[in-house]
Amino acid sequence: MRARTFAAVFLIVVSAVVLPTTFFARIRIITPDLVMLVSILFALTRIRPEAVLGIAFVSGLTVDLLGSSLLGLRAIVFTSAAYIALRTRDRADIGRIATGIWAGILTLAGVLLLVLVGTLFGQSTILGEHVFSRVLTVPLANLLLALLIAPILVRVVDQDPAALRY
Repeated sequence: MRARTFAAVFLIVVSAVVLPTTFFARIRIITPDLVMLVSILFALTRIRPEAVLGIAFVSGLTVDLLGSSLLGLRAIVFTSAAYIALRTRDRADIGRIATGIWAGILTLAGVLLLVLVGTLFGQSTILGEHVFSRVLTVPLANLLLALLIAPILVRVVDQDPAALRY
């Protein structure tokens, strides 16, 4: 990975970790999982698949270290979501709406996996009090955000102004 690509990825991941604790903490209705969304959207870039999985793992580990959940729980979930995204990224290339729906479905799979693995390891309060509403609102929020930021993220990371131009 080149230095400019690394810097762009680093700034995007740091922003995805910091924004939910500062900006989205004030808005209780919409709570996207930006780190999961960014991990999924990196699959659309020209970054090597191994690097995308590494970025997803380190991003999840960072969220685990900053939170009070079991260490490695989100890391494994974000890596799994990124792996599924890498395997299915050709389904997101047909348009902006398809990219948003694809990101929303993968986020839903990631949230369900987070609930499942969290429950298995005794972290039943991983998503807070209203688990079932968050299972629906987080993927919907990520779907809407993916519609907006997917083309911009791919252009910035790939440094290609023609990438995902739809």
